[in-house]
Amino acid sequence: MTVAQWDGRSLAADLAYVKRVTGLSARRGVAAWLRVVTVAAAGGVGSVRHENFDAGVVVRTQVDGGLEPTTVDMPELAAAVKAAGRGPLTLERDGDRLTVAGDDGQVSVAVFDALDEVPVMPAVDGPAVLVADAPVFAAAVAAVAPAAGDDQTLPMLTGIYLDADETGTVALAATDRFRLATTELATMAPVELAAPVLVPAKVLAAAAARVAKREGLVSVHVDDGALVRICGPGSDVVVRVIDAQFPRWRRLLPDAGADRMRARVAAPDLARRLKKLTDQYSVRLLVGADSARVEAGDLDAVVAGRPATTFTVPAAAVDERATGVVAGYNPGYLASLLAAAPGEVEVTWSPTRPASTPMTIEYGAVRNLLMPVRLPGAEPETAAA
Repeated sequence: MTVAQWDGRSLAADLAYVKRVTGLSARRGVAAWLRVVTVAAAGGVGSVRHENFDAGVVVRTQVDGGLEPTTVDMPELAAAVKAAGRGPLTLERDGDRLTVAGDDGQVSVAVFDALDEVPVMPAVDGPAVLVADAPVFAAAVAAVAPAAGDDQTLPMLTGIYLDADETGTVALAATDRFRLATTELATMAPVELAAPVLVPAKVLAAAAARVAKREGLVSVHVDDGALVRICGPGSDVVVRVIDAQFPRWRRLLPDAGADRMRARVAAPDLARRLKKLTDQYSVRLLVGADSARVEAGDLDAVVAGRPATTFTVPAAAVDERATGVVAGYNPGYLASLLAAAPGEVEVTWSPTRPASTPMTIEYGAVRNLLMPVRLPGAEPETAAA
């Protein structure tokens, strides 16, 4: 059978996900065999598959009918799906053409026949180093992914560090030198990982976001430290690890018994307000006995006491030593670390240098560090005055 019924919205979302995970590009100069996807349907399950030299992905969804594996140009297929509409779609193979028909029209795309040129990612069949409920896994990745960098000249900062031990604890961490986000996750399949791996943050974040609201388990497999497979409900991703040394992040975290000045703030409210500020702004945080005042503007205006925007958020359990602390931060960086928190977070500062050393943001198993923006005159003796 060569005709299958797909949901248009689902197929469009699957194609967008494939593009996001693999970095598939339609730019000129990209070889045709690096822009193709293979669609197929059998037994009530439809699949979309793409593989290149760095990553491979297959996504599955329920469909009606059947379709023999058909390889086509992914940008052309995405355009055909968009043109045919977001309702029910019929995909039909007719010789060297694939026809996509829907409520808004019918479009056919050429079948790619040079299949021997299409890369094939190796299989990753090793034991799982992490098995967790999909929403739990997604929340852990969402907490650390914002701290990863995007500078490809510093590849060690573009990944998420993943380590596992035989006790069933998996550590995740990411940093771009200004932010550090870490968390620990209990796995249902305790397996000691021979060496930590560095997984591309964009790939892991996309895979996690897809399963965030799905029921089922996510498993992560590592093959000789070169490939990682992320298998979750409706999708399977294989990606090459980043061959670079991740910073020694654990030594940057304050010791559990370290003396810190503490306060609690409502993260969602503060993150929402910070996201409205442009990245060219700096924010100055002024800690009070029961609130935190945020002043935002360009650095010179903030330091001069002429901020463009001010607002106050409630604070609780404020250490009396923290009252009067003044410290500056990049609003985008601060918002990115707060946005994943479900409620209140505990914020701590060094009791001796709160304005020039990293602030910590903690909730649950998540621990974050954020480097401050240097504000003249914001050292403790000035802040307390």
